[in-house]
Amino acid sequence: MSNRIGNWELIDHYATGGVAEIYRARDTRSGEVVIIKRIRPDLEFDPEKHAGFYRELQLALLCTHKNLIRGIAKGTQNGADFGVLEYVDGPDLAAVLERAKRAGLALTPEVASWLVSEVLDGIDFAYRLTDGAGRELGLVHRDLTPRNIFVRYDGQVRVGDFGSSLASKQEPAEAVVGTPGYLSPEQAQLQPIDHRSDVYAIGLLLQELLTGEPAFDLSNKWTGKKNDAALLKAHQKNQRRPLPPTVPDDLRLVIEIATALDPADRYQSAREMKKGLLRSEHPPRPESAAELSALVRRLFAAELRASRIPGLASFA
Repeated sequence: MSNRIGNWELIDHYATGGVAEIYRARDTRSGEVVIIKRIRPDLEFDPEKHAGFYRELQLALLCTHKNLIRGIAKGTQNGADFGVLEYVDGPDLAAVLERAKRAGLALTPEVASWLVSEVLDGIDFAYRLTDGAGRELGLVHRDLTPRNIFVRYDGQVRVGDFGSSLASKQEPAEAVVGTPGYLSPEQAQLQPIDHRSDVYAIGLLLQELLTGEPAFDLSNKWTGKKNDAALLKAHQKNQRRPLPPTVPDDLRLVIEIATALDPADRYQSAREMKKGLLRSEHPPRPESAAELSALVRRLFAAELRASRIPGLASFA
């Protein structure tokens, strides 16, 4: 492969995904460090996987909000499609939570509230995206998990991976789409879903941030065997782990509303859930970004040093 794709000079191979090769690259015009996702040349054509790749790129180009991974460009070179995306300089939230647990550290209620509010702001923007005729797309992310939320070393938060998203007016899925442990009851029952399904997932996220454990017991992982049916049934009946007494009462209320079994009993939008956080005794505050930044830099000190390239801040 050439060391250049269009106007972007490749820096290194960053990762390999199920559909794409992922590279860090530098814009030869502006010097900006970016991510390039390129369809894997060794991959046989899979309509569903390829459609998800293109959908993610198309939506990323519309995502101009500070809490969404920004799309920059898309194109084709030597018959392979690629997309250029914002480079998020930091780990995903799943890695942060896992490493914090191993280190015996936890997010404070204030940081958890702020982080969730940033996710809500980004998702609310995505919900309001419109087509060429000005009509709202009515998107539902369907896969809001810690692995699809990223924390930069400066404490800023980004939501990514809209490859599983759909318009809420479409027909219900024929199979469960989403990640075990973060499915809404209606998702697990293959019922029609809307924004309130994502609100439910964000409620689960808030619970995990405050307790250090996923809201659903994932000890029996989904492998297509008998235990998976039990986990799916737990999702359908909303059989989450009980909230421990360490969770503040005000944030406990936010979680309980967001994760109500009946969508009609939940916050009806991301914006409404954000208002619930603002009314709590632990409202989101911008200064929490510095605390989150300090935690991530402490937990990923070695990775931070190893990932430095010219043009990136040192965070010394």
